[in-house]
Amino acid sequence: MRIYSLLPWVKIITPLGQEQFPEKSKETLQVPDYEIVFEAGSNTIFSNVLVEVKLIDGDKQTFELQKYKYDVLKEYSREKKEPILYALFWRKRLMWTINVIDSFSEKSSAYKISFEEACADDLSAIFGDYTYIFRKQCYRKSRFSKDDSIDTEYVHSHEKYGRTVYEALSIDGKNYDDLCMLEPVLLDCAFDFKEISHRALTDTDTEVLEEYEKGPYVYKLSSLLLAYLLKIYCLDKNDMYCKDNLIVRNVFHIVDTVRRKCGGEKFYLMPYHINDITTEMIELQFGKVPRIFNVYLKEDRREGLNVLASHDG
Repeated sequence: MRIYSLLPWVKIITPLGQEQFPEKSKETLQVPDYEIVFEAGSNTIFSNVLVEVKLIDGDKQTFELQKYKYDVLKEYSREKKEPILYALFWRKRLMWTINVIDSFSEKSSAYKISFEEACADDLSAIFGDYTYIFRKQCYRKSRFSKDDSIDTEYVHSHEKYGRTVYEALSIDGKNYDDLCMLEPVLLDCAFDFKEISHRALTDTDTEVLEEYEKGPYVYKLSSLLLAYLLKIYCLDKNDMYCKDNLIVRNVFHIVDTVRRKCGGEKFYLMPYHINDITTEMIELQFGKVPRIFNVYLKEDRREGLNVLASHDG
């Protein structure tokens, strides 16, 4: 609930609770975990969906939903006239996917979906869960000091050069954008930088230049939010409890700002397979943008390749 509430198009997430009366109503109707209200194609038009959340724990690479459990959720969805989606959390991968039942394979007593299938048919783009692609070379300039009395906003240190006093990024090696104290954390989550040079500025101060190998690096926004919050100890990996503080409430802006400074591009992952429910959801969100909607409808689907629509065209 906390992670998805940080996505740019999500307006309200309401827990629906698991108690319902009369109790025998569960035989035919089952209330799902959440209802999500989100911007649908415009910041003035909202739409509602129902979401059932499932955890895929340990080393499991597939999820099975018993047919009788789906039937009662489907009936509730029909009565409410709202689509039912499945939010699957793949704990080992630290990744959420949003899927419709048509993306599952139907077995004798259950519906089944693998991690690879769930990723290929992920529908989270309808909530603004961007896919970020980093294709440009990026340089990181840092300055450190061994002067213990120096005043600095940064809390992290270099094991060899001392306390951090300055951080900046460049995609051309010439023009640098400064990083505030909250932004370098994302770099440590997403990239492996290697030192390419260092020079002594004074007896105590050192400037280090690093670069990461040219990409592409591909990340979902929600995955970067999770990684960032874990890194700053605002998210417990075991029970997935997320704290509520000013940093958490602004983490999307932190992540997206660093993305921009790294030259990262925004894309929408389109579901690989076309079916009625998926088409309804994609058309609801992107139908007024033919360039994006046509990628979903007409893009050549080659095995092993994702279907991506650029945010900027």
